[in-house]
Amino acid sequence: MSDPPSFEKFENSARAIANGQGLLWRIESRAGKVSYLFGTMHSSEPAAKSFDDLVLRALGRSSVVATELPGASTRRVAAELRRLVANRSFRPQGAALSGLPEDTRKEVERRMSVAGIPPGVADQLQPWYLALTVSRSNCAANPRAGTDTETADARIERLALEQGATLLGLESPVEQVDALASIPDDVALRMLRDTAVKRLKPEDMESTITGLYSTRRIGYLLAMRGPAWAGVFDIDGYAEFISAFITRRNLTMLQRALPIFSGGQAFVAVGALHLPGDYGMVELIRRAGFTVTRIW
Repeated sequence: MSDPPSFEKFENSARAIANGQGLLWRIESRAGKVSYLFGTMHSSEPAAKSFDDLVLRALGRSSVVATELPGASTRRVAAELRRLVANRSFRPQGAALSGLPEDTRKEVERRMSVAGIPPGVADQLQPWYLALTVSRSNCAANPRAGTDTETADARIERLALEQGATLLGLESPVEQVDALASIPDDVALRMLRDTAVKRLKPEDMESTITGLYSTRRIGYLLAMRGPAWAGVFDIDGYAEFISAFITRRNLTMLQRALPIFSGGQAFVAVGALHLPGDYGMVELIRRAGFTVTRIW
């Protein structure tokens, strides 16, 4: 790090994020019933699914297990998500990239071409879809043959069924895609602009996210924006895109999760980025009257 004062400022900002440290939380209802909230990575990387013993013990104590979208990695659900995305991603009026400067637009079009989307087609697609496309690495889209492709969520679901727990979902495919489609054009275009101008690589972003997840410093991901982070690894546009996608879904999932927590003996797993912040799941559950304690 070539600018220690700037990095110290960033770290102070990251540490100030509410509930920014930790992945496993104990949830206790007013009636004294205990459940757990766990933050996952929707990934098949070893770091995502090599669960700590504390996580496995919490899961093992639970008779009800809820994930965002059960079976998300199965062919049936994946096909349904692809169909919904395809239906929502077309932009009848075109001009998707008209809000970008000419030189930036050309770089975005080049990246789209690498991803298999010709410039003429890219302009007919919604900005949120284009932003999602440039955020995915080739490794994530095309896993190596012979690798274990079971995701962290899928492992949780498998273990839940093996122990006889009831498996529930917090969202539907339609709700997930609606949340994506609700991301404002200006937010998506900012991510595209930042990605092009700053030459950000999806692999670098994914590596950073994996590293912070492994050390349970989820709040750092929310702090990676603005002048405090500039010059270190500026992903302001990416952070804004993710924030827009996360916030709306937190409220939906909260309403489904609260009755589950009230019943006790539950293990609820959501993407780790849903946990921290003033409008993160941890804080929202606490405001709903539960006692929430970090245990890992």
